[in-house]
Order: sequence, then structure tokens, then C-alpha cells
Amino acid sequence: MSTPFAALEARANGAVLGRLANAIAVVEGVDVPVIFDKPYAAPFGGEVDAAAPECTGPVAGLGALERDSALTIDGIAYVVETAEQDGLGFVRLVLRSV
Repeated sequence: MSTPFAALEARANGAVLGRLANAIAVVEGVDVPVIFDKPYAAPFGGEVDAAAPECTGPVAGLGALERDSALTIDGIAYVVETAEQDGLGFVRLVLRSV
């Protein structure tokens, strides 16, 4: 059974993605709107991971992903380095291009 807070949380999360999503992640053939951040270049030839590409999206679409899971964003294939759920319906993925 859904609580009133859960319904409000779902509405707020939908509004956030509706306004801020700037890319579509394709996960096992399913389109998932995400907030995608890709650094302009890998510092030091990729030797430092301080500026790895990452995306944030709904747990419903990204929550099952874990290290080495595959997804595509803007036609580029990535694998997940880390996945961190925030407890509020979103998950942040740190990615590595393949």
C-alpha cells in the first residue's frame, strides 16, 4: 500500500526528471530519462577518475544496475563503476565508457 509521502515523492521525482533530464539511458532496451554529466575530457589521459561520467535517474529504471552492468547514453556504451541509491527514489551511477 502506498503512503501519502510515497505519492508526493513520486510526483516530486517525476517533476525533477521532467525538468532536468538531459539524456536517455537505454537499459536492456528500455528508455530511462536521466540527468547526465560527462566531463569535457578525461584528466591526465584517464589516469585520474575524479571526473568520470555519471548519471542520476529513477530507481525504477536504474535500481537493478550494479558494477559492470551495461547501458547506453547518447549512443555511447558505458558500464557501471558504482551505483548509489539515495533513499529518495533516485540512483547515481558513476560510469566508464567501453
